[in-house]
Amino acid sequence: MDNQEINTGAIISPIDYRDEYAAAASVATIAQVELPAAYRTQLAAPMMQALEPACVSHSVADNLKLYWFRKTGKWIDFSPRFLDILAKRFDGQDRATGGTYPRLVFKLAVQYGCATTATLPNDTSLSVLEYRDDKKLTAAVFAEAAKYKIPGYVSVPLDFQSTRQAIYLYGAISSLFQIGSEFWLPSWADKDIDPLRPPKQIVSGHQLTPYGWDDATYNRLQNEWSSAWADGGRAKYSPKAWAPYLIEQWAIAEIPPDVQGFLKALPSPSDFHYSWGEDLALGDQNDDVKFAQIAFMILGFLAPIPADELGIFGPKTATANSKYQQAHRIAPSPNHIGPQTRGALNKQFAV
Repeated sequence: MDNQEINTGAIISPIDYRDEYAAAASVATIAQVELPAAYRTQLAAPMMQALEPACVSHSVADNLKLYWFRKTGKWIDFSPRFLDILAKRFDGQDRATGGTYPRLVFKLAVQYGCATTATLPNDTSLSVLEYRDDKKLTAAVFAEAAKYKIPGYVSVPLDFQSTRQAIYLYGAISSLFQIGSEFWLPSWADKDIDPLRPPKQIVSGHQLTPYGWDDATYNRLQNEWSSAWADGGRAKYSPKAWAPYLIEQWAIAEIPPDVQGFLKALPSPSDFHYSWGEDLALGDQNDDVKFAQIAFMILGFLAPIPADELGIFGPKTATANSKYQQAHRIAPSPNHIGPQTRGALNKQFAV
């Protein structure tokens, strides 16, 4: 198996403006963490992902094992297969070959939890379609999974310091790497893999679990391909060398109740529809302003703003409005959302 290419399958998650709110709630906590010179979390042994394109669910299950171990003192053998099959109900990707989105799998772990291998064996010797057989998700499987829901998840900044602080705070994180054949060639032997070499040519996205560091240069991660890979399924990597190939990171986290309530009140990008019937001006305070702000956040023209600024047409909204107008070839009028701007918004978010 050493020289075989293993199917990977981490796909860059669609942007959701609400993630920034959850992340902001944890940034202050992360920043307060003082780091030791070396740190390693105890993880459960690597699983056998084998030839299944299910790296995202395996890495998330790895994080689930750690989360529940910290809560119960017991290692629970979660089945990545549950999360992988479930993701195929929602991700729109090819069931036979496709990977999935890390953010989606964390979201599913919040909504549904995760079954164990006692009710859904993680048999990675199966063909991909057999492994992803949706009929395996029975009522009994869902009932067991519901016992193991996670409280929430946050996006982890990609910079060196934030990554280490998040690892130290949460124990481990789940990271999407863009990788090349250096991950399996010339062999799986530790001498050929460790430290990980950045890709000369990117062949896929792959989800991995960083869990510590030994010195000022290298972080350590776990790969769920199997314990036969590198050093028992683990290797070190230079975050600085890999910076161009590190795409997104997530961690299981407790979200403050007030933030949870606020997020539930915000529409998802895919569900957001609205119609603006009146012009808006700087200083206005109403729902039309709030939903214009949400539209600008979804489109990336406005960074997430505090809850107490939603619905108030202030300077940040004016700047976002100007950017939106320029992008749509509307004569910039930052302090005014008039007929042309409303028309463009109504076309994009038609009810």
